[in-house]
Formats: sequence, C-alpha cells, structure tokens
Amino acid sequence: MLLEKPIPLTFLIRRIRREVLFILLFSNVVVLAKHFFDLWYLTIPIAIPTLLGTCISLLLAFRTNQAYERWWEARTIWGAIVNDSRSFIRQLLMYLPALPHRQTIIHSFVQRQCAWCFVLGDSLREQSLADRLSEFLPPETVKHILSFDNKPNALLLDHGLSIQQLYRDGHLTDYQMVHLSTTLNNLTDSMGRCERIKSTPFPRTYTFNMQVFIYLFAAILPFSFEESLYYLDVPLVTLISSGFLLIEKSALQLQNPFETKETDTAVTTIARNIEITLKTMTGYTPIPDKIQPYDFYAL
Repeated sequence: MLLEKPIPLTFLIRRIRREVLFILLFSNVVVLAKHFFDLWYLTIPIAIPTLLGTCISLLLAFRTNQAYERWWEARTIWGAIVNDSRSFIRQLLMYLPALPHRQTIIHSFVQRQCAWCFVLGDSLREQSLADRLSEFLPPETVKHILSFDNKPNALLLDHGLSIQQLYRDGHLTDYQMVHLSTTLNNLTDSMGRCERIKSTPFPRTYTFNMQVFIYLFAAILPFSFEESLYYLDVPLVTLISSGFLLIEKSALQLQNPFETKETDTAVTTIARNIEITLKTMTGYTPIPDKIQPYDFYAL
C-alpha cells in the first residue's frame, strides 16, 4: 500500500520504460523521415488524435475506477477482519467463566486467530505458509493444518471445534455459542470475499484493447504536427503518451491487491497490528513490534 510519502520517479519510470522507449524511437523515425525526405504532406489533421485521445481518456477513467473499486473492496474486507478479530477475542474474554486454565484457553484462540490473519494474507499472495504457522502453533497442529488444501479455512474449523468443546463442557451458554459462531461466520465471509477477488482476474481483453488504443494514438500523433513545430514533435508525443500509459499501468496494479507489490493491500502490516491488539487485550507477552514500512509503501 502506497503511503503519504513522496513516490520516487524511478517507481513510475520502471513501469512504462519499455513502452516509452518504443514510442520515443518510433516518433524519432517519423520526424526524421518527414524532415530529411520532405514528407510533410503526410501530416494528419490534429482533430483525429484529439478525438482518439478523448475516447482513451473516458475509457481510462472507467478502467481506473473499476480497478480502484477492487482495491478498495480488498481494504474494506481487511478492515472488517480487524473488527471481527477484536470482537471474537473480546467475546471469549466476556463469556468464559473463571476456569483454572482460562488464560491458556484464551491464549490458544489468540495464537490461532493471529495465525489465521497472517496465513490468509500469505495464501492470497501465494507464499509459503509452513514457517508462518510455526510462529504461532505447535508442530503437531502445524502438520494438521498443512494437510488441508485451504489452510485459513482449516484454522477457522479448529476455532469452531474448540468452541464446540467449550460448549459441550458447559462453559458456554446457547446464546454465547451463537454469538461466537456468528463472528466466525463473519470471518469466513471475509475470507471468501478475498478469495473471490484473487481468483477473478480483471478481463484481459479490456487491458489488451486499452493498450491497442494508446499505441494507436501514439502512432498517429507524430503525423499531426506541422513543419514549424518539428522540434517539439518527439518530446510532446512521448510526454502525452507517457501520461496515458501511467494511468493505464496504475489501474493494472490496483486491480490485483494481493500480488506482493507496492500497491497491494497491506495485509501483513494489518495482520501484525491485529496480533498486537489481541495480545495486548489478553495480557499475552511478549508483544511484537509493529512492522516498519518501506520508503514509500507498506506490505
């Protein structure tokens, strides 16, 4: 997730350097051909690229808006995960009676919930989960969770089975059981919404068509300048096309919020903040430090 800090120019240039180089070379060829071979009669009316540029602007606005909605939905989902994680542990603190091993039971739920938050984020980014599970759970539990295809769902299943055992032992009432089950259902819903975003790619044809329109615009624009402005032809074509390319690349990054990129939803940072909050609520020690952001983004 990009922070409110200056974004280095290299971050922007890296994403469009190949396209800009291609446009720069093409516009140079066109201008030099027109200048040295006296081909100024090939000039195209400026109204044509103007009309095409207007159409591209409208399409890019729609494209960026749809991509931002996907990114914002991902961030909203993780905001709900923060709230439901807090509610889940708070409910346990309120409902569990004064048992001899009460603190041990609560800490087991805290560890499992922290593991779930981190594992959900890592699984969405398609990263290794074994080491992350080992940070919070005993080896036999880690082996059990790794045997499942969907590891986050397996952790929620263990939550549910542990709550069921507390209910059978008479430590929870029917009302309290329903409340805890509802919170677990909310967490499951948030997990499913994240998986839907991850498994539903933005239509590739839309991205391809958008790139074709931008390249077509960049190919026509060098032919639209008059002879007296030939020295501005290449810089203007490159700058204008770069603007369109930057917007298109920004939308391309926002549409995939779980890809371990600077524009990702900061799931690891959010998971660590959840861990700090839950362990503070339950008197768990030691309390981990917050994850420090990178120069201009957090993951």
